[in-house]
Amino acid sequence: MDPKHEPTRVVEVFMAGDIGHAKQVIRRFCRDLPCCVTVTPTTYIYEGGEQEGFVVGLRNYPRFPTDAYTLRNTAHDLAERLRSELGQDSYMTVEAGGITTWSTTRDA
Repeated sequence: MDPKHEPTRVVEVFMAGDIGHAKQVIRRFCRDLPCCVTVTPTTYIYEGGEQEGFVVGLRNYPRFPTDAYTLRNTAHDLAERLRSELGQDSYMTVEAGGITTWSTTRDA
């Protein structure tokens, strides 16, 4: 066996909404743009309430390596599709060792 190594690159997308619907959107996205992601349920607890949601993980997979710019853009494209199709106003992306971004359609 010949192991393959690549620099670690991780981008996570955090969003509220129905995880079942999100998985359907993600399946179509991965069919359109071949990729592999993780989907993890999560609960957001905040002042005044709580919501169910999910975290989508995108990683630099050594079998199909990618650069940081492409991984970031793929995460953004997927997040925008999820935001639109799930009727959400916002989401957050987190890059390991990098940048956290909150994207919203609301007036700030």
